[in-house]
Order: sequence, then structure tokens, then C-alpha cells
Amino acid sequence: MDPSPVDSSPVDSSSVVEDVSRPPEEFAAVATEVFGDRLGVMGRFAELLATDGVVRGLIGPRETPRLWERHLINCGVVSHLFPIGASVVDVGSGAGLPGIVLAVARPDLRITLVEALARRTAFLDEVVAELSLDNVTVLRGRAEDVVGEAGGADIVTARAVASLDKLAGWCLPLAKVGGRLLALKGALAAEEVEEHRAAITRAGGGEPEVRLCGVGLIDPPARVVEIVKERELKAPKKTGRKSGDARSRDRDRGRGTTRRG
Repeated sequence: MDPSPVDSSPVDSSSVVEDVSRPPEEFAAVATEVFGDRLGVMGRFAELLATDGVVRGLIGPRETPRLWERHLINCGVVSHLFPIGASVVDVGSGAGLPGIVLAVARPDLRITLVEALARRTAFLDEVVAELSLDNVTVLRGRAEDVVGEAGGADIVTARAVASLDKLAGWCLPLAKVGGRLLALKGALAAEEVEEHRAAITRAGGGEPEVRLCGVGLIDPPARVVEIVKERELKAPKKTGRKSGDARSRDRDRGRGTTRRG
């Protein structure tokens, strides 16, 4: 149940899958424990992923038989890491994993889904409306471009988006000092921490810790790398130098003229 990148190979609409609104029998008890009285809402999300999500190329058809165990439950078991009423920014939300899952499982959370691609934000907007998720805002843009709108979050999440060094640089600026980055990772989470520890420190993060979620419920458990934001990085000083575009415009304006002394 590692959060490997979602297979998003496009598919013809004629290959719509069988009913996925209920978890497979072998995962029914776990899904009920994780989602409780929100299980029906999660089932509707599963339907949207398996139909519109597949047709639009947001999730691959090979993922649909394992939506519950590999994606929905895998995301749901991390919900206990979030304090009541926390503000959450989900970076690179894609098809809504983990952001939509967290919003369904924890209606008390205030969640902003950040996604750069228009076709994905359109899908997310439709899901939010269909599931009546009044605790969710969808924001189109890259993480580094939405700090002014979405910054100061208690928690920033990301799943199967990038390596930890890149995530630290993109996500920690969106968190408040003392806030946390929760990166959902796979079996090599510990190795990734060792490889990118220095970059995490440079980005203002503290010592990363790997947390196991869903122990006794799913096998393997979900792995989450938790990084506390310890300091705000200083904004780079302005040098007064013009950008490349500005220099080009100056050169263009000077062409074809004669300087007279």
C-alpha cells in the first residue's frame, strides 16, 4: 500500500470499471474503522475516481481495482496525525490524494488543495461540489506561487509528488513556524531522509522523522515523513539588477538609433 505515483494512463470511456462504491470484502472492516460514518461519502469519491478520474486521465484504469487499499485507506490512516481544526495545504493534489480523503475523513480540518494543472483543478472543484465539502478550497498554481494566499498553514501535505529535498523547498514556505510537513512516502522513506537531510535543514526544517500509520490495520503501514518548520528563511535581497527580459527590452529600444555626442 505504498503511495507510488498514480498510474494516469488515459483510457477510453467504454472501459468504465465495476462498482467501487464499497470497499472489497477483505478491506471492509478496515475501511469502516478508518472512515466511520463517512464511509458512504468516501464510496462516492471512489466512484468519481473510477469514472471521471479515469476518463480524464487523472488515475489509470489499472488503479481502480485497488483504489480502496492502495489509495483511500492508505491516505485515511494518516488522519490521526492532524490536530482538531488544523489548517492544511495539500500540495500537488492531483486527483485529490490525500487532500480529498482527509477532507472526508476529518470534516473539522480546513483544507486547501494546491494544483497547477487546470484539468485537475476542474476535477477537484467538481468533487468538492458533488461531495458537499464545505471545508475545502481549490487553488490553482504552483506551491511557490501561492504562499501569499495559502501560507501560514498548520500542516502541509504531499503524496507521490517529488523527492524530499524538493518537497522541503516547496512545502515548508507554506507552513507557519512550528507547523509541519507530512510527506506520504513509500518503503524507501528512511533512505530518502538520509539522502536529503542536509537539504531539509537548509530549507528551514528540523530533524525529519518517519512515522508508521495504520499499524495493525494495513500491511505494510503507511509511511509519513514528518518535518517541523523551525525557522523562516530570509527573502533574497534585491540586487537592483534588471532581469534578462528587461535587459532585452532595453537593447531592443536602443537598436536602429544613432548616439550623437
